[in-house]
Amino acid sequence: MLPSTFEDYLEAVLTITGNSGQSATLQEIAAALGTEREATGTTIASLVEEGYLERATDDAVRLTEKGLSVASVVARKHRVLQCFLTEMLGVDADAASKEACTLEHDISDETIDRLSSYMDGAQPPTGYMGHCLGRDACTLLDCKEGDTVRVATIRGPRRHRRLLDLGIFPGEVVQIRRKLPNQSVVVRVKGCDIAISPEIAGSILVESCP
Repeated sequence: MLPSTFEDYLEAVLTITGNSGQSATLQEIAAALGTEREATGTTIASLVEEGYLERATDDAVRLTEKGLSVASVVARKHRVLQCFLTEMLGVDADAASKEACTLEHDISDETIDRLSSYMDGAQPPTGYMGHCLGRDACTLLDCKEGDTVRVATIRGPRRHRRLLDLGIFPGEVVQIRRKLPNQSVVVRVKGCDIAISPEIAGSILVESCP
């Protein structure tokens, strides 16, 4: 099992590059993690030596297949935990993300699978309406092409698993790429374009980014 710090670095590279296979610079990684450049370079060198990252240039790295496997697992744990904390417990999205960062390293894959399955059938606590939405809140269906919005909450717990797999969960920033004739919405999430059906798009409540 990798140290939690190494997992954080791999997850950060995946967050920066998405599934595009592109590279992330040391500066981008340091900014994402809030670490000093020198410390970042030392950890990156260790991950390259262990085969989790490979050099793209002197100042940039990309995930190897081995690194992508680890990063994907950690990122999924983060998404499931953050969604559970926000949607089931009503925790603020930013606070939930920080809590998820702490919990994701020690929780087992089996527990994450069970937690994800639980959310598919569970209902939020009585009286809980999800994220406290601002006046500009709307659904993805109401957005215009080119809008950049933040996911606030998701109606219908049974949709959680599919959206989590796509990287769409409370707190995530998405860009509206296209509105299709059949009312489907194409959004960009972590560098990837994803088409969402009108039914699902209408269940995703979003608000303008600050």
